[in-house]
Amino acid sequence: MDYSRPLSPNNTITLGLAMYRPAKPKGVLFINTGGSDPVAVAAWQFALGQTTEFSGLTDYDLMMMDVRGTYSSNQLNVSLEVFGGYPLEYPQSEAEFEVFRQASAEVFQSWIGSSSPPGIIQFVGTKEVVRDYEEIRKALGYDKVHFLGESYGSFRAQRYALAFPKRVGHFALDAVVPYGRNLYDEAQDHVNSVNRGMLRADAYCQAEPSCPFRDQGAGSVLKVFQKILANLKQAAEACTDPTDCPDLLPVPAVQQAMLSSLQGQPDFSTIIKALESAVQGDFSALLGDQGAPTVEGVVALPLECGDIPYNTYTYSDFKRALEVGLTRDVTGIGMTPTWQLQLYCSGYPFSVSGPPNLPISNNMLLVTADFDVDAPTEWTTFAWGNARNSALVVRHGDGHVSFLHESQTSTSITKEFLRTGRLPTPRHDTNVSVYSPGMHRPPVSNPYKVPILAPLE
Repeated sequence: MDYSRPLSPNNTITLGLAMYRPAKPKGVLFINTGGSDPVAVAAWQFALGQTTEFSGLTDYDLMMMDVRGTYSSNQLNVSLEVFGGYPLEYPQSEAEFEVFRQASAEVFQSWIGSSSPPGIIQFVGTKEVVRDYEEIRKALGYDKVHFLGESYGSFRAQRYALAFPKRVGHFALDAVVPYGRNLYDEAQDHVNSVNRGMLRADAYCQAEPSCPFRDQGAGSVLKVFQKILANLKQAAEACTDPTDCPDLLPVPAVQQAMLSSLQGQPDFSTIIKALESAVQGDFSALLGDQGAPTVEGVVALPLECGDIPYNTYTYSDFKRALEVGLTRDVTGIGMTPTWQLQLYCSGYPFSVSGPPNLPISNNMLLVTADFDVDAPTEWTTFAWGNARNSALVVRHGDGHVSFLHESQTSTSITKEFLRTGRLPTPRHDTNVSVYSPGMHRPPVSNPYKVPILAPLE
């Protein structure tokens, strides 16, 4: 459990992993799909023919481990009910920030008291996960490992490369979560990505004859959402006694729902229909389960709160980033995952030291999508600056994690690199751009000029 102490009955946990193993493997490929995803089950899904996601990589041992604290790897005991104690609205004062911090502290204390073995919450961060990966490499007897790290899995892959550079084989990082970038810049990057996500919904509307807002011209989707928020705020101001307005919707709940609808693999047709219903007073489609906490999302908190010193950031730090971000927000959403994570982690009870901002000298492949709302494309560009011997692949499209888009050129490029370790040559076309080490990436594509493809099912 704690690598700084000797192995003992009180210092052990169980790690769960699954492997797809060919008869004569060319090497081993570690796969981490990010966050608290159930990774080990993916090996079974592939072996049983339930997914083709890893086709073309079957001449390697495919190793998929549930990171510690999740699923088959000593799963933490977290409560969605306790998590519901966080306020909906962002703090507007030092006192309100302390309410968040106290709620966060109570959440973590609840999880600490209910998870076993005692003390495990403190040892589920990436520092420990990297050591787990290294122990697995040793047990399998490989000199080097290849790695496909998606989303937060890319953060783990980078940390492994920094800790064990001589063990690095072909590393592909997709939808990169960088190390060494400060929270202020990460939040502003998220403002950019949320803006772009909403503009993509508007671009869909302008190109779709059936969109009910199309006749209002470019920007109509943003204006409709902002009008919805304005009406809700007006209704709240007119409600002097909350008992007389039991059906009044909190504005932050609608903002959170809109943000959630743009994350992952957005379905713009569904978003437009939900907004159309909301204009008519029916918020059921827009709210749905959007923004509601999930076990996967909640379990990710103790995994990530121990990686970055979120709990050292003050209200003044939060306020500065929020005020600047709101001046740049063109959507009315006014929220970002970075700000939310900072608030959720504000009461994390342990000391945290972030990873050093050191360069990575290994050759890697970094992949991003122009309109990824979850992992802003700026994050991958920043990480590319720390890995100057690496190539950058930019998929011109929507959605989080390009590898999931199996028919896209970016996925073919990624698989070829994982197989051969050869960096791709520069190119630029409608679907993808590739930049060799040392090249300069131009500005992000215009949201209105990139074709919109059907959403992933």
